[in-house]
Amino acid sequence: MVFCHAISGPMCLEDMSKALVNVAFPLPLKQAFSYAVPAELQSTIQIGSRVVAPFGPRMMTGFVTEFPARVEIQELKEIQDVLDIEPAIIPEIFELCQWLSEYYLCSPGEAFRVSVPASLLRASRQYVQVVTADPGGEAALLEKSAPRQAQILRYLGRVQRISVAELKRRMGARGLLSSIAQLHQRSLVSVDQLFSRSTIKPKVVKFVALKRTKPEKDFAEVAAALLARAPVQAACIRHLLESGGKALRKDLLQQCHASLSTLNSLVGKELIEFTEKVELRDYYGATTGAPPARIKLNSEQEAALQTIRPAIERQRFKTFLLLGVTGSGKTQVYIEAIAQTLRAGRDAIVLVPEISLTPQTVHRFRAYFRDQVAVLHSAMSDGERQDSWLKIKDGGARVVIGPRSAIFAPVRNLGLVVVDEEHESSYKQVDSAPRYHARDVAVVRAKLANAGVILGSATPSAESYHNARSGKYSLIELTKRVNDIALPQVTIVDMRKERRMSGTREELIFSRLLAAKIDEKIALREQIILLLNRRGFSSYLKCRDCGFVEECEQCDITMTYHLSGRRLRCHYCGFSKQAPSACAICGGSDILFQGLGTQRVENALHEKFPRARIVRMDQDTTSGKMSHDRILSDFGKGRFDILLGTQMVAKGLDFSRVTLVGVINADIGMLIPDFRSSERTFQLLTQVAGRAGRKDLEGEVVIQSYSPDNFCLECAQSHDFKKFYSEEIVDRHKLNYPPFGRAVCIHFRGEDEQLVESAANEYAYLLKTISGPFQVLGPGPSPVARVKNNYRYQILLKSDRSKDGSGQKTRDALKKGLAYFESKPKFKGVRVTVDVDPASNA
Repeated sequence: MVFCHAISGPMCLEDMSKALVNVAFPLPLKQAFSYAVPAELQSTIQIGSRVVAPFGPRMMTGFVTEFPARVEIQELKEIQDVLDIEPAIIPEIFELCQWLSEYYLCSPGEAFRVSVPASLLRASRQYVQVVTADPGGEAALLEKSAPRQAQILRYLGRVQRISVAELKRRMGARGLLSSIAQLHQRSLVSVDQLFSRSTIKPKVVKFVALKRTKPEKDFAEVAAALLARAPVQAACIRHLLESGGKALRKDLLQQCHASLSTLNSLVGKELIEFTEKVELRDYYGATTGAPPARIKLNSEQEAALQTIRPAIERQRFKTFLLLGVTGSGKTQVYIEAIAQTLRAGRDAIVLVPEISLTPQTVHRFRAYFRDQVAVLHSAMSDGERQDSWLKIKDGGARVVIGPRSAIFAPVRNLGLVVVDEEHESSYKQVDSAPRYHARDVAVVRAKLANAGVILGSATPSAESYHNARSGKYSLIELTKRVNDIALPQVTIVDMRKERRMSGTREELIFSRLLAAKIDEKIALREQIILLLNRRGFSSYLKCRDCGFVEECEQCDITMTYHLSGRRLRCHYCGFSKQAPSACAICGGSDILFQGLGTQRVENALHEKFPRARIVRMDQDTTSGKMSHDRILSDFGKGRFDILLGTQMVAKGLDFSRVTLVGVINADIGMLIPDFRSSERTFQLLTQVAGRAGRKDLEGEVVIQSYSPDNFCLECAQSHDFKKFYSEEIVDRHKLNYPPFGRAVCIHFRGEDEQLVESAANEYAYLLKTISGPFQVLGPGPSPVARVKNNYRYQILLKSDRSKDGSGQKTRDALKKGLAYFESKPKFKGVRVTVDVDPASNA
């Protein structure tokens, strides 16, 4: 790590353990910055602590990375404040972030940023509150051994709650933070954060309670006396008596039709009092439900658990690949392994793809592990996410469930990590640094913690299955569904023939077979899932007269037509405009709506099956809070016959009455120029097929395609992962793609196309002059060459794992390229990003 120095007044310091500190800010800056630490902060500051420090003209929150013994400069600025009693980043996560920075070539600050809630990076104030019922008595006990703690406790006994900054102003800074930390460890005070640049405040629940200065009998007499002249007040007293003397204020007001002035009158008569309690927010609320019935594992599940158990009991790092067909009971194996981990005194993290994080998933885990479960995901508000994170950090939750970022949950005694659907591309962060893959980070974190890892999938990635076959991972297989339920029968329909027989030139939505099957299932009151992995109404608009196609003004991509509001939208930059009624070039009015989207299929379903109850699930219908959950809940309760959606409907769903799955167009994504396109298509089709016939009713799958002879469709039809892998791995080996080679994609973008192209060419030339175990492909324009008026070029690097197993030589070459690029002022208008192990080469 490179270090810079924040310069201010004269200072020469060395050999003082905490007088100097290096700080990393959550910015794309490879270096950390050195600061002096005021004496009054030295007792509290630790590695991983958040600090407020001057950075240019502003104050910023950064993370302490090191206490250097000496700095070769005489002028340093000072840290302004330490924000944590205990470091925000625990030691294990600190070490993980250091690896993340090195492997994914991001800055240390960017790695630290992804490991904490965004709210912790804002300016904040700490508050301390007395929690002991007898602060005066506790202070007396501490008077001789810890007089500073006793002084603080006595003062808090008078004020109850105060900001640490205000307490420092009133009592002086000497020994304050260390004393508060010790009082916190003794459970005499609590410490919480209030974030001043956000709406995040503690969730306060307000109560009303009877003042226990009178016996219950007297309160009953008071209520009777009030009945004639103040009946609402009397009702409030009676309600409190019936509620055990205490009730939520909002419930009391609603039940008794009272107002705040009514309650204030009772306070004035010293009959009631107001109390408050800070509660942690929970996105899913009280979703524990009844304890589940004991499930007896089948022989394959039991054998899987027996294979995993020794790693848990011996606290030994080991990675298992659990390859189980859809419906084989992988989740129950996870649950039993987690239960074993908790009995061993250790904690667990369960990663699931974002689209699979459904109420079904959360309810199932909470049914087993009750309030020990905490959830982290992007749909949460800042307050909900912050409260879940704090609950985990304080040890209040022992099982963490979430998408990729949950791998950074501050679990202190990690014993097991589960990565469900480990093949999912959503585990890869693509939008901003660090561009990590949560599956791979999970393995590294487990190694640091001497924990076990279970990677589960019916269609594992080629990389994971190769690791299992080579002995790096331990392979466990579940070859049959629970209760020996048969896998669904899959039929592939040749849409070329269907179109010829229909006699139409228009794009066909439903084959005769799929339409007949939908009719049949509706008549039987069974349910149907339909997949089309493209939202909107039509993928583009085309003028029949001149051939003009509407494209985004800011991107080199066609605009998608959305029926709602009759608008054209770009799914890359978000630009939208009103759909034209006439061609912008020739003025013709014969506009062709080309390509299928979920909105268009929904319209066609209503026309063809007017009796059917249909719900659509895509990004357009799930943008609201809990909307994703409500759709699935209603479908599960039988309020809809057909669930139509994008890949959201393909994974993690378990509905007993779904007996038909239809794939409207299996060709979407199959012909993309990307080495993973066949693998993704096979995985998606196999996963969605697995939604059918999961309980007592037999399942059927109809896949419509204009390329029915494609090998990945053939393998999906027979649910044969190993057959697909054996063919796919041969092509990967020939082309030195993962798992045999390591891929790195270097992206260049900027508003000046010539400058972007020039930067890409110079970077590629430099890499080609370095003698390294890699091949340089490109540069060339990205598949979508312009987004948001930024031109995009890319270079693909393929390294040979047999010559550079860890990838260190390749990373060293990339660092040289980045250093060269940053040293050239002429490329100031070009931004370069490096994506190690990209999810796609397109």
